Amino acid sequence: MSDLINIALEVAENYPVFPCNSKKQPVCNGGFKAATQDPDQIEVLFNSPNAALVGVPTGEISGMSVIDIDVRDGKQGEEWMHRNRSKLGTTKVAVTQSGGWHFYYKHRDGIRNKAGIAMCVDIRGDGGYVIVPPSEGYSWLNDEELLPYPDFMVQENSEVSAPNSTSKIHDAFGSIVDGREKYMSDLVYASILDFRRENATLPSEEWMVTNVWPTYTLKVKSRTGDLENEDRGITMFMKKIRSTIGKLKREQPAKKVRGEFDDPEEDEVQGKNIEEVFTPIVNELPPSIRRIVLRNLAELRAAPPPSFIVAPYLVDKSFAVLFGAPASYKSFLALDWALSIAHGIDWNGRAVEQGTVVYLALEGQSGIASRAEAWHREMNLNETNAPFYAVTVPLSMVDELTGDSDTSLLIEAIHEDLGGVVPKLIVIDTLARSFVGKDENSATDMGLFVRNVDTIKERFDCTVLAVHHSGKDSDKGMRGSSALRGAVDSEFEIVRRKDTQQVALHVRKQKDTEEAEELWMEAKEITWIDGSFGAERSSLILDPMDAAPKKAIVISVDQQIALDILGNMLESKINIEKDYQGNYGISENLWREAVCESLPNLENSKTWYNFKNRLVNRKFIIVLNGLVAKANV
Repeated sequence: MSDLINIALEVAENYPVFPCNSKKQPVCNGGFKAATQDPDQIEVLFNSPNAALVGVPTGEISGMSVIDIDVRDGKQGEEWMHRNRSKLGTTKVAVTQSGGWHFYYKHRDGIRNKAGIAMCVDIRGDGGYVIVPPSEGYSWLNDEELLPYPDFMVQENSEVSAPNSTSKIHDAFGSIVDGREKYMSDLVYASILDFRRENATLPSEEWMVTNVWPTYTLKVKSRTGDLENEDRGITMFMKKIRSTIGKLKREQPAKKVRGEFDDPEEDEVQGKNIEEVFTPIVNELPPSIRRIVLRNLAELRAAPPPSFIVAPYLVDKSFAVLFGAPASYKSFLALDWALSIAHGIDWNGRAVEQGTVVYLALEGQSGIASRAEAWHREMNLNETNAPFYAVTVPLSMVDELTGDSDTSLLIEAIHEDLGGVVPKLIVIDTLARSFVGKDENSATDMGLFVRNVDTIKERFDCTVLAVHHSGKDSDKGMRGSSALRGAVDSEFEIVRRKDTQQVALHVRKQKDTEEAEELWMEAKEITWIDGSFGAERSSLILDPMDAAPKKAIVISVDQQIALDILGNMLESKINIEKDYQGNYGISENLWREAVCESLPNLENSKTWYNFKNRLVNRKFIIVLNGLVAKANV
């Protein structure tokens, strides 16, 4: 039994546990929701080759909440801790990998997971998790009993009701009616700084709207029911984002800015309104920490090449499109890739990186269910063992990036339902069904789609694959605005051979890698008896072909008539002649007369000469020493 399993079993004596990788991401189906105290299940979960750390869900499930204090970027977290040390009490404390602290408390109803309550300070409650000692890099600072969750932190969690107030102006921890613009400015600024601290770059507008706008709307109250009409809605929010980012980029001189959750006693702000509590920040911005890095050729060569989740086709952390004509089996191929990734098995002999898959089956649930059933039967695999999840409700991927958009709701659902597990692949099947009410040929609408895809891709650091249709003219590629082709990293076309079930996969664009070779597959029907209803069901899977099929022989009606005449003459053996080399055949002149009798349009000598030579060149016939015979090819 491994050391990690022993550690997990030790922790499980007090709390449910689940495995995480070295990046602190869950590596089991269900994420932190899979946490257990059962020894047998623990041994199975922690046998994963990616398991490196022991995670424990926070909140009601474990009975504990944690205040997470980070010290990686300066001393903000340490300063906050020392300022509030007496209020934190003598509870159980762990030292983290970064040198920060986890303060452990008994869980209190209503305490949810919340990041950025102050500079470098987060709350881990319902919906969150922590890495616990003795995982590598983590150790207990003391062995104290868990104290009740501190009262002064309750108001810093948006899910806990604020104290009643008769004041028109509530404080920053309650519902804000006045001072809303000031609160928005502070929130935008703090969020941008937190993002920059974590990522060494500034966030996009889309990221801010997706991740920060909902926090604002939870706090702020409208007098009329319409924040936008009160000039405190999304329009002003976007202006604050652009203004703040713009000023950060201009690197204005730094001034100390008090955080939203600085200690009220220290700042002596009791009884003051929100305008008095917060110092102006929009005009007092610190210098940017972002800098341009110049790399020489040696450094460029040393950079790792792009990695694949399906080699050498789907690139990790990329945006790809798979397109084809109707009935070209493109959805079958997308599902084939997705299930191969979920199970971690090679795809047609090509390496696959295992991971969680979220499949947006926007054209219906029944279709994907049957296709997945057929695939698992062909592969002889248990479908319940794969981290594969489907969304079967209509979604718009061309919505404005607000807190209640379909994109935002999808991101939230993935995070919550997967228990913190990060998907490796998200499939949008089809692009058209995510484009309802919009124009695919509009660069503006297609730009919205691309922005939503980028938001999802960046949020989960994953690959997004969109299934799309060919245009009316297949030679011109996929349908819709060229803005899509300009945005994708990889572009794949699947082409079905006429009157067959054979398809070819072509790489039309591969941004950072060499284009992969053409690959041929053939659809195969899988039939089974439905155990629930006793009815026969069937679906298709794509089987790899050993080689490309031979090109179909296309022959004109006139050519077929001429060949039939020659065949009949040879078969009768009446007019067969032998040349001086011992070759047998029909006199070319005799054959010509017979053909021209049926096809008068060939009587002209030049016309006949060209007609005959086309048959020779295509290796239908052999003409030698005045005799003609069928070729043996």
